[in-house]
Amino acid sequence: MVASKNCWDVNRMSEERFQELEEKLAFFEMTNAELGDEIFRQKKEIDTLTKAHRKLLQRLESLQDTVDQSDQEEGERPPHY
Repeated sequence: MVASKNCWDVNRMSEERFQELEEKLAFFEMTNAELGDEIFRQKKEIDTLTKAHRKLLQRLESLQDTVDQSDQEEGERPPHY
């Protein structure tokens, strides 16, 4: 009788342990999906920021070219102007 009770306890513990493992696995799967979504969102944001950065650099280069050209034109004018 003791042997059958031990067997039942082992099965019960195994079922409880199995349930715990299933819960942990479900949690890890959910967390993994959330992290994947966050990585995707961050990649989109990085792409947007990279494009904005490139546009700002192009604008800065354009403004610098305009300033350089103005400086050259001012250098060509006679001093009495």
